[in-house]
Amino acid sequence: MLDYMRETLELMQENLTRTILTLIGLVVGVAAIISIQVAAAGMAAAVNGAFRGINVNTFFLFPKSTQGSTRRANLGLSDLTLLERNVPGVKTAIPFGQTRTIVNAGHQHVMLKFGGESYRRFSTAPVVAGHAITRSDVENATAVCVLSSKAYERLFPHAVDPTTVLGQSVYVGPKRYVVVGVLGPATLSTASLGFDINNDVVIPYTTFYNDYQRGRPLFGIQVLGSRDATLATLEANAKRVLSEAHGGSVYQTFDFGFFSKQIDGFFGVVGTIVSAVGAISLLVAGIGIMNILFVSVSERTREIGIRRAIGASRATILIQFFVEAFVLAFSGSLVGMLAGLGIGELAQQLFIARISGTIAALPWTQAILLATLFATVVTLVFGTLPALRAASVDPIEALRYE
Repeated sequence: MLDYMRETLELMQENLTRTILTLIGLVVGVAAIISIQVAAAGMAAAVNGAFRGINVNTFFLFPKSTQGSTRRANLGLSDLTLLERNVPGVKTAIPFGQTRTIVNAGHQHVMLKFGGESYRRFSTAPVVAGHAITRSDVENATAVCVLSSKAYERLFPHAVDPTTVLGQSVYVGPKRYVVVGVLGPATLSTASLGFDINNDVVIPYTTFYNDYQRGRPLFGIQVLGSRDATLATLEANAKRVLSEAHGGSVYQTFDFGFFSKQIDGFFGVVGTIVSAVGAISLLVAGIGIMNILFVSVSERTREIGIRRAIGASRATILIQFFVEAFVLAFSGSLVGMLAGLGIGELAQQLFIARISGTIAALPWTQAILLATLFATVVTLVFGTLPALRAASVDPIEALRYE
């Protein structure tokens, strides 16, 4: 077998230009498929990583405008208690609200999202100094705030320790809020989702409602279910309870599981399209390999006749051309796999890692196994006819061939 492979490699070197041109399609097709798969895996890791910083049994509830309806569904603070008391499995319900504004601390002016308690109450970010928003803060609508990790760093860049900023004040326009706590980073940043929960200034939701909603209906409600509750059941029951309480008004829900499925579906479609294009390229490459093998049979007809005349069997000739087809296919597949992994890794480093801080591990072992498997398939599909033609050459006619 080693002799067959050595002879094949020598033939490839003798016809190097033809070999390279034959393998280009194979390399491009395999590289396209692998690079997209690696990049998609990296993006999935980024999205899933972002969700780790948010309680997974959480959903958001919003009023839904319906065609033909003259009355829009609204939400108020009383609906929080309604959900907590009447929907089994609901642990807590909090208004969902935020406003993007200038927060001032001393001489530092930065643009930050300014949210109600909901973001932190439903997050896994640890408290590293002071305390989180308390029930008393909520009941009394006190003018206090908790800084998330990036907000602390940007508002107090010269602070040597988070505890040193406790009791200091931050301002939103004329409104003053006393810092009572500082949070550490959440499990992973959600910046890749369009918002960063590590970049918030958090106040009690009642304070937020009084200062910024000014009696207007709530924008939405964030609901946290118990660990043993089923999210789909919680959402259905919450919408039913609110609809019954508000005269048939319609509400809609949103959860990060749905968002994740949409992302997976999008990348699935992209992967399918790219894989289809790659498959066409691979088909063309396979035909190219078959063509070069037919040319090789034609060019080596006399050689085949001589080998048959001195005792080589048809099986020996058949194996020789199968080995040649396999070496060609494996070379192109392996180079394509490595190129695809390299391109996918580059895409992760340049884009995905900067957004989420995480990348997917590259499947080197799987790539080599796939290259071997694909080479075997190409050999069987596109190498069989040329190999059979070579094995069926008549020795006498071959010796006469010029």
